[in-house]
Order: sequence, then C-alpha cells, then structure tokens
Amino acid sequence: MADKTDALLTDYYSGMIDTKILLRRAELQWRPNDDNAGIKSLNKHTRPLEDMLARYEADSILHELTKQRDAIKRLETTFSEETKQIVQMHYDRRERLSWVVISLRMNLSERTCRTYQKTFKDSVAQTFNELDIAV
Repeated sequence: MADKTDALLTDYYSGMIDTKILLRRAELQWRPNDDNAGIKSLNKHTRPLEDMLARYEADSILHELTKQRDAIKRLETTFSEETKQIVQMHYDRRERLSWVVISLRMNLSERTCRTYQKTFKDSVAQTFNELDIAV
C-alpha cells in the first residue's frame, strides 16, 4: 500500500514536482496584486520584477515544493548509482516498470531491488521528519 512518501517520490521522479513549481510560479506571476483597485496613485513606484520576486518569497506552497525537491536531490547524492537507478525505475510512472523488469535490467534479485528501494524511502521519510518538511 502506498503512503505519502511513495506519492512524493512518484511525483519527484515523474517530474510532477517540477511541473507544480512551474505552475505555482506562473500562478503567482499572473495573479493581480492590486490593493487599491480603481484608484491611481501618482507616487506609486512600479517595480514588477521586484514585486514578483517578493510574491515568490512570501508563498508558502512554493517554498514547501522547492524544499521537498531540494531535499530529495541532496539525499539522492548520498546513495550509490545502483540504488538511484532502481529507485528511479520504480517511482517513474511514465514507464511503469514492474519489479521483475527492474531486477532483470539491474541484474539483481527482485528482493535486493526492493531492499534498496525501501532503504531509500525510509531515509527520505526520516530526513523529512528531521527537517520538518511536509510530505
């Protein structure tokens, strides 16, 4: 049974987290942020780039998504290349590979592949708990 960590890793390896980040930035970029609609101020300074960057900085959803993505990227570098390949093949839903196919491609037993995946998943869950990142 899949849990939240599995769903997060599936989103990461399928490219959904990057897509969500891009969509959130586009949403923040095109959202009108005018407090005085209809009232023109002569002394108002227009700084569209600075205003947009301020919206990016203040958005909690965008921060959570980037923290999730960056934490997985950093954690990924600590594991062996073999483990990274197994995890990527398992969680990438664009190919939908079974454990049998993964074990044949990696020339390892199915049980060993599952163990590598479980170790990676547990370390992601532990890291997210330690860093207080929402899953």
